[in-house]
Amino acid sequence: MESSELIRLVMTIYLLFLALTLGSFINLAADRLPRGESIIRPRSHCRACQRPLNIVDLLPVAGYLIRGGRCATCRASIGIGAPLVELACGIAMLAPVLVIGPFRGAVLGLLFIAAIGVAAVSVCWRRLRA
Repeated sequence: MESSELIRLVMTIYLLFLALTLGSFINLAADRLPRGESIIRPRSHCRACQRPLNIVDLLPVAGYLIRGGRCATCRASIGIGAPLVELACGIAMLAPVLVIGPFRGAVLGLLFIAAIGVAAVSVCWRRLRA
């Protein structure tokens, strides 16, 4: 593998991880902002039992799969929406990166992720206010 191919692969993996992480943050914002809560404090936690989430719980998509879609402590259902938003962000980044390259694709991917974020927060805002 040539060094340029290796750099492209590493950049693609990094951008995918970044997109999944942004998807996780979008979930947090969509959950807390409509309720008037801070996106900084308290730490991410289970809404049912208030247990702070650990590193396994916070892994985008993988944490959901590892825990079987439930809280590790109280077994409350997390809901499929959270990993779907994270996955949508991953796809929104990966598609343009693979089609037009990691640098220009990253810019387009970030724009797509921003649109997903606005849509997710708006949907949650409307659902809470309805």
